[in-house]
Amino acid sequence: MKVISILNQKGGVAKTTSAQNISFGLKKLGKKVLLIDFDPQGNLTSGVGIDKRGLENTIYDLMKDRAFGLQNLGLDDIMVNKEGVDVLPTNIRMSKVNLELGGVPGRENLLKEILKEVYGYDYVIIDCPPSLDNLTFNALIASQKVYIPVQTEFYALEGIVELMDTIDLITQRMNEELEIGGVFATMVDGRIKLHNEVIEQLKEFFGERMFNTKIRRNVKVTEASSYGVSIFDYASRSNGAKDYLGLCKEILKREES
Repeated sequence: MKVISILNQKGGVAKTTSAQNISFGLKKLGKKVLLIDFDPQGNLTSGVGIDKRGLENTIYDLMKDRAFGLQNLGLDDIMVNKEGVDVLPTNIRMSKVNLELGGVPGRENLLKEILKEVYGYDYVIIDCPPSLDNLTFNALIASQKVYIPVQTEFYALEGIVELMDTIDLITQRMNEELEIGGVFATMVDGRIKLHNEVIEQLKEFFGERMFNTKIRRNVKVTEASSYGVSIFDYASRSNGAKDYLGLCKEILKREES
């Protein structure tokens, strides 16, 4: 079972959209996938068609349950299946986790402990919050790989060095298996000179870790999430569907070769 965090502390880079469509793309390619919304905004939860306001229990409740040794909740109590992908949803209550669990010993290992209860999946995809806090540390400690979506804009590399320092710190002190599995460009418009220049900068900076697949700017991708479905279900012939499926094929080639 491969556990992959989708992470960039810079907002607006299609992190959540990518986590969703990578998960459903992998499912389309025959893989069994568990998708975890670890961002208190809960946009992924909404994006897959779950009413986050009406949830009785979320991944937040499961973390609290395990933190205090209660064992009152199981994965089945919060898991929702959408289009063949199992989802552990969240909502704004997740924002209280740092405050409520701040003094709990081993709080940075809670997600890792929860995933020890998970069986039968090929991939676990974690949509991380756009910040480097305890939730992100939980995700990184539980993961083997980090995938970084980067928008092709002037400040694309801003914050990347800090992010890589954080990943290195986690690798050295808490999770020696963790590594950057890949970086991919999002919201690309090949007609714009700046976008092409940024992609070249990314290739120079990341080398072989840069995916060949580029996620082109495509309104259908945003529309799909607003309707609570993946791009494959909403517009299977769109550029967005083609790009995310191409990215998933690259992921499988890297992870399973």
